[in-house]
Amino acid sequence: MLRIDQLGKTLPTTPPRQLFASLCLQVAAGECVAIMGESGVGKSTLLNCVAGLEPVSAGSIRVGDAELVGLDDDALARLRRELFGFVFQAFHVLPHLSLLHNVAVPLWLQGVTGAEADRRALQMLDRVGLGDRASDWPRNLSGGELQRVAIARALVHRPAVVLADEPTGNLDPARASDILDLLLEQVREAGAAAILVTHSQAAANRAGRILELRADGLVPLATGAMR
Repeated sequence: MLRIDQLGKTLPTTPPRQLFASLCLQVAAGECVAIMGESGVGKSTLLNCVAGLEPVSAGSIRVGDAELVGLDDDALARLRRELFGFVFQAFHVLPHLSLLHNVAVPLWLQGVTGAEADRRALQMLDRVGLGDRASDWPRNLSGGELQRVAIARALVHRPAVVLADEPTGNLDPARASDILDLLLEQVREAGAAAILVTHSQAAANRAGRILELRADGLVPLATGAMR
């Protein structure tokens, strides 16, 4: 589903700083891979590169048959709307929209509006246990509930790739465990390829594989290898 080959990223500093090089990764449909590493090594930058939000210095990124590297901004924006779902630590739920309409945003961006967008958004809210709160407002929700809304929004358009950047960083351990259960369940159900960036060993241990990002690429880690 997702294939990254010989990816490199060098920052245009003086002198130039190489974040990573020769990075290779394949993630299958329904699989979640956790990426760990020291602060500043470029984990969030890697997610941005995969999504086409930052240019890469070398290599290839393919989602299915689509090659992202080398596309212009309009083509990248179109593929992001179609192929990617995002879950962030800070939720990024829009305060001026109801929960239903927050979840419907990715559908709107694809041209799905009206009753059909509402139906699909409500279905996703039901799946994350918030169907009865569809008309409520983000200000009335807890952190764990907001992250459930963010997961519903990330998956409502059935993306090929889900990118999660520290999605449990603002949650207590019990809520974090529940959120990871939900995220992994929905990724498997949607058949998406997921990358989870995290500092949490407990969160990483829930993924199918754990990799450490280093300057020379990604290195497989055994469960519990990083502290």
